Amino acid sequence: MSNVRGAVAALQRESAAVTAEREALGRFADRLEAVPTVQLQAPTAHGAGVSVASTPSQPPTKGMAAVEEAYRETMMDLPHYEEDYGEPFAEHFAGEFGGEVAGAVLTNDRLTPQVKNVLLSEIREGRRQRSVYVDALEREEDRLREANSLLQGVHEQTTAVDGKRLRRLPFDQLRGRIETLDDQRERLAVALEDRQHRLHKGVTIGWDRRDSESVYQYFYRDLDATYPVLADGTELLGKLRDVESRLITALTAKA
Repeated sequence: MSNVRGAVAALQRESAAVTAEREALGRFADRLEAVPTVQLQAPTAHGAGVSVASTPSQPPTKGMAAVEEAYRETMMDLPHYEEDYGEPFAEHFAGEFGGEVAGAVLTNDRLTPQVKNVLLSEIREGRRQRSVYVDALEREEDRLREANSLLQGVHEQTTAVDGKRLRRLPFDQLRGRIETLDDQRERLAVALEDRQHRLHKGVTIGWDRRDSESVYQYFYRDLDATYPVLADGTELLGKLRDVESRLITALTAKA
């Protein structure tokens, strides 16, 4: 069941990475809390509740430098950062917090209370979304493990009724083995039908129900099979048919 095993490993890697990001955001929030703010008297623009004042002629104060340093030493210092993102600070910061919030940080020298509060709010939301995503990953992993257990059981039963000297077996024993295969085929068919039904329903992440194809393409982007259970199940059906053919050939020879 190589596809399912590979899928479980992929989900575990993804879950570990997302959990690490959630914890890194928590550390970033702790450091941000300690950064002092300066209230600007005359903001020149407003965006999404964030006071934005451009003071390009002034050197950066410790406030904004501390924000960037804290982000670099938390989110951008994760082991998987370069492989998964590999982006410069400005690009990744904007991807995490949105263009307007990032613009308030990147184009100003001083950290205002408004910008700080919005950043802390966005951090809480980012951590919440990652928790929801990890829950979805764990549910999918549980389903894969359940499917793998069934597939492994069918594989073992199919292997057990096979053999190199089938024609030497008594007629009744051959018929019994064929009946065992029929039972295993039914188990497998029910499992694959259930999996397909789940795929048609889509994938729930938090309150959102998303298209299965796009979700699984992302989940299993590094694997050969987008639908690992169906791939392994189809392969197992082929093995089952091969064994059945040998059993029928042996049984026919008895007639």
